[in-house]
Amino acid sequence: MSEATVPTPQTDLSDFQRLMIITALSISVFTVGISLGGIIPWIALKQDMLGADGFTIGLIVAAQPLGIMLVAPLVSRIASSMGLGMAMVVFSVGTLPGVALLPLTDSNALWVLFRLVGGLASAVPWVLGETWINMATKPKWRARTMGIYGGTLAGGFALGPIMLTFFENQLDLAIIGFTVLTVLSILPLLPILRYAPTFPKQENTAFFSIIFTMPVVFFAVVLAAVADMSFATFLPLWSTAQGASIQTSLLLVSCLMVGNVVLQFPISILADRIGVRRTMRFCGVVSLVIPLLIMGVGTNLLLLFPLLFIFGGTVWTLYSLALADLGHRLSGSALAMANAAVVFVYTASNVVGPPLSGLGLRLWSPHGFILVTVVIALIFVILAYLRPTPAETESS
Repeated sequence: MSEATVPTPQTDLSDFQRLMIITALSISVFTVGISLGGIIPWIALKQDMLGADGFTIGLIVAAQPLGIMLVAPLVSRIASSMGLGMAMVVFSVGTLPGVALLPLTDSNALWVLFRLVGGLASAVPWVLGETWINMATKPKWRARTMGIYGGTLAGGFALGPIMLTFFENQLDLAIIGFTVLTVLSILPLLPILRYAPTFPKQENTAFFSIIFTMPVVFFAVVLAAVADMSFATFLPLWSTAQGASIQTSLLLVSCLMVGNVVLQFPISILADRIGVRRTMRFCGVVSLVIPLLIMGVGTNLLLLFPLLFIFGGTVWTLYSLALADLGHRLSGSALAMANAAVVFVYTASNVVGPPLSGLGLRLWSPHGFILVTVVIALIFVILAYLRPTPAETESS
């Protein structure tokens, strides 16, 4: 591990200042998460009302993650040039056109452009927020801090569609709400800007090489992203194909999301006590076994609800644990670069995962999408057990 990547927290902060930073960043990500969670179904509903086909809707939705993927490799340099705090504020403001301008035009090309610009801008506060909260926490708190972050992010995503239901008959008014939430997400950042860490300008490691030097961390992100998105997308189809009602199918997705939120903190406390890598292995095994059990129990709700609850929590916690793993080993620009790679891999997995799971569903209905998750979980478990822990070598 090079001198530039020695894992050092912001040692000049008091515990109160650390708590301020963690709280402010968690509130910010929760608020923007509601907007992000609601805007995707809003786009689908609005475009359907305008007569768009599925391909057009998918293209508009995909524009934002494409923008994130394009900017993620540049975030560390942006932070070094502008300063972490200023970059977060400026680019958070830059996300507003991707939300606020949508109702002003029916042009599909402009919708794609607005969402692309929103994605380009949102990559910066996403990466730098995760980097900052990782640097602000103490090592002994790191896993639970990232668990709080992951839980608030998941909670925001889950509340977004619920908020949208209040505007069922006036969809354009929902955009006002989402725009206001995006603005409000910037406000918690202002009081903590003076505590923002500075990144020295340095020659960074090649972006994509980071992914291959830490395969356990990044495959954990792949598993979390593919499983979360694929189950949210195809679980209703799986359950209705076996005779469940639409209402029950939606409850199953809700159960998955509740697990995402509720189990983050207890699992991350376990990670702080027994080690991040051991906990990642445990979550990997659970994420491998439970989908197999889900296929076995079918729509037996007495068994299915707790299985989905546990699965949602363990598989999504892998994302938080991956961030904690990085925070134990990296700092400054190196951590920002690795965090940007996490965001890139997560976003790419969200793009690739649903079509891959959809192909699995086509080949083996209705269980094929679950089998895709099982295969990815198996690969992760093998990697997690074959690769030594970070304490044993300098790369994982």
